[in-house]
Amino acid sequence: MMSIINRNGSIGRMAEQTINGTIQSEGARPSEGLFPLEKEYARTMTALNRTGILTQLLRSENSGVIGIDGKEYPVPTQEQLQEVFTRNKELVDRKMRQGFTRLQLTPIAMPVSQLIDRVKTAVLNHAAAGKIIRTKQNSTDADIPVRVNTGEPIWIWDRVRQAVDTPDLVYFPQAYTDRNHQGLTKEEVMQKTRVCAVPGWSVGLIEPIPVMPQQGQGNVTGGRKQLEGYSTPHDYLRTLSTPTYQGETGWTPEDFLTSFITQLETTNQVRHDRYDSNALWLLGSYMPNSGGNRMKRLVPVGYWDRGRLYLSVHRSGNRLRGWVARSTVRLGT
Repeated sequence: MMSIINRNGSIGRMAEQTINGTIQSEGARPSEGLFPLEKEYARTMTALNRTGILTQLLRSENSGVIGIDGKEYPVPTQEQLQEVFTRNKELVDRKMRQGFTRLQLTPIAMPVSQLIDRVKTAVLNHAAAGKIIRTKQNSTDADIPVRVNTGEPIWIWDRVRQAVDTPDLVYFPQAYTDRNHQGLTKEEVMQKTRVCAVPGWSVGLIEPIPVMPQQGQGNVTGGRKQLEGYSTPHDYLRTLSTPTYQGETGWTPEDFLTSFITQLETTNQVRHDRYDSNALWLLGSYMPNSGGNRMKRLVPVGYWDRGRLYLSVHRSGNRLRGWVARSTVRLGT
């Protein structure tokens, strides 16, 4: 197999050549046959390295991240991913037929605050280089530059900022309720092999869709209808619990930030722009209200809007036009 990471944590020349020659548009049709793991791994690793998400770990002498618990979490190797894909072959095959053909490695263990800093730096660097454009529906679409608020390229609601990386943010709830939501804390998720197949890292498949469909516009692929806009988080969660969507979970803030920075680094495009009616519910996270007020059960949201990236929340019962949802097929052990 091709070596992707040198011992010092940098991307090898062959990987750079591979990624530069094989990046495809987000709108590409699902491929047939085996999952293109080598190409997808090269694309993902290049972005994680270039943006500083990966650092050289002192103890393990590998590239990876430092978790919120202070421990080292080496990035999965291609060999480890091959084992994960082999163990989950039936699920991978089924979900590939349903359109999940893009690899996403999410450093769940990494503090959200650090991910935010990496995204901020990437946005400012792309803005300074004049290489930041709107989301393209097709690779042949014209490049349309976007304005960047260089003074404040990321805006985070204070309550979200206070909740991330603490038990106040619940992961993967089974219901948006104050009690019996059956969700997990971040530290619990980091150790759950059904979520993090490699310690601290979610290994997932996502759909290569640049803009999620609006209400009534979702396609049916492999017997599965794409998630559409204009549903409440409650509705989305019920949909994901049905057999057709087996193995899928909503996105977390870590998924959103990692996806945004990967998209920006590989295509120069922003992601989930409100201009495209594509603001994203982060269904894999939840902020229960300790006071018991049902109207204040909050689900985080993420989107790009008029020059900056936003992380905020909306009520779990809200139905908003232009708001969509995504899911990830997480490959566990």
